[in-house]
Amino acid sequence: MEFKKFLPGFLRRGEKIEKLKKKIREAREQLTNLMVEVFELRVKVREVLELVTERVGELEKKKELLINKVNFLRKRLANPVMDMREEDEQIWRQTEEKINREYREVFEKIKKEREFKDNENPKKKKLRLKKVWMKLVKIFHPDKHMNKEKDKEVYEEMMVTVNQAKKEGNLDALEAIARDPEKFLREAGKKVKSSESKTSDHNGDNSKKSARDEEKELLMTLDILLEDIKKIRGEEKKLKRSADLTLWEMWKNRPGEFENTMREMESNLLIEIETLEKVLSKLMKKLDEKTKSGWTV
Repeated sequence: MEFKKFLPGFLRRGEKIEKLKKKIREAREQLTNLMVEVFELRVKVREVLELVTERVGELEKKKELLINKVNFLRKRLANPVMDMREEDEQIWRQTEEKINREYREVFEKIKKEREFKDNENPKKKKLRLKKVWMKLVKIFHPDKHMNKEKDKEVYEEMMVTVNQAKKEGNLDALEAIARDPEKFLREAGKKVKSSESKTSDHNGDNSKKSARDEEKELLMTLDILLEDIKKIRGEEKKLKRSADLTLWEMWKNRPGEFENTMREMESNLLIEIETLEKVLSKLMKKLDEKTKSGWTV
């Protein structure tokens, strides 16, 4: 016989609340693990993209600049209206500036990161990052404070900060928190208190939550966590299937094959550049012929 249906409503709701809290703990742990894995996949992709950019970035830039100029000259030859030709030239020059600026920023960023890596062993940094993060998780994980609602919210706020720093690979931020956790707890407490103050302005004197209200809040929290898990898992699948990660695995596990791939990439870019230069030369010749025949450039 099913006896639960004979229990008072508040007891059944209390059981539901405990089950929800357990599900929330499990979801938080799953989300944290997924965030760590996705962070590590992003690092791998960034590493190989930096390497590829160092090898073929200048060729890619040259190709883009040539395509931009070829498109501009084609429009100029096809457009007899002076005002439109001036607008096309402005667009061409703006696009050229944008291409040069973007590649310059990428090269400068790679150079800085390379200099930083030369001064610090990346493996040691990665291990240190993970070690400090795990230490902070043990200190701040909200599951240890499920029975104290106010403390739990503060620790949840701290975990957001810690996980964000881990996600960004910000070792300095994590070490700063580890050096003085109490300071950061106080700051998180002020933030939560400020948030509660704003909420209380809307809710008046209804400070005590009923079991029904708590259940609703827990369900909302669980829904948000599950949605975050879904998004992170989607990113994880996308990264695992990406050509960039395949290239990273080739670089680490099959260096000879990776080198051949890079050489093939360089060769293909050189062929494309040569073709574009020939097209550009023909277009310049046509433009010169039109100019000599009295056509206004």
